[in-house]
Amino acid sequence: MKLYKDIMPKILRENIIGLIIFLVIVIWFNYVLTNALHQNDGNKNSNISNHFLNNFHMTETDSKGKIKWILVGERLEKFPDSERSEVFMPKMKIKSSDTESWNITAKHALDPDSLFNSIYLTDNVVFDKFDDLAANQIHITTSKAIIYPNTEIVETTEFATIVTPDSTTTGNGIIADMKKGHVKILSNAKRISFADEQSQQLEGDRMMYDLEKKSWVLLKKDNQNDKIEINKRVKTILKTLKKNTDE
Repeated sequence: MKLYKDIMPKILRENIIGLIIFLVIVIWFNYVLTNALHQNDGNKNSNISNHFLNNFHMTETDSKGKIKWILVGERLEKFPDSERSEVFMPKMKIKSSDTESWNITAKHALDPDSLFNSIYLTDNVVFDKFDDLAANQIHITTSKAIIYPNTEIVETTEFATIVTPDSTTTGNGIIADMKKGHVKILSNAKRISFADEQSQQLEGDRMMYDLEKKSWVLLKKDNQNDKIEINKRVKTILKTLKKNTDE
């Protein structure tokens, strides 16, 4: 009986100490977990990327496994609570066919839904179209543009310079359909051509270049619906960026 009285307090003390240690561990674990969750919430800034790739390489293929386009860049960033992606120093090659392709470079690209169906390019935007002999058919430079890789269309309302093998043409706004093989200047078109050490200048409101015929034609003046529609599409793309900036 005396032994029982001596053992019981000792067992109770050990159980109480063990319970206290267990409660301390639970409280500490809960604190660490809660703190980590609060930190993650604090870092959920829609203007700060939460996923990124450096020096990345992406390839898109069709249902037959043929390459449709290749995209490389110095950095690709994805943002929380946003579908958009941003690419720094993008370089894209679009395969028009097994033998023809065109290249695009810029300093920055914004993809509003990360599906690469439409890409908004800014800063030193350059387009080059190559034929089956790897000769440069046309060289386009501008400050901003939207490209649609699947339809191979480029559009902008900005000032652009278009260089062909025998001419340099400038204008405000272009729509280039690489599949159909024509480039349309939307307004203030000015062309200087070179042949036999002579130059010829041609001006008009709108012009179109045919890549197959390698020739320019003047177009009738219209009501500038093309520019209005392009501006609408640009605003739609930039809504994704503005929405997350304002939040």
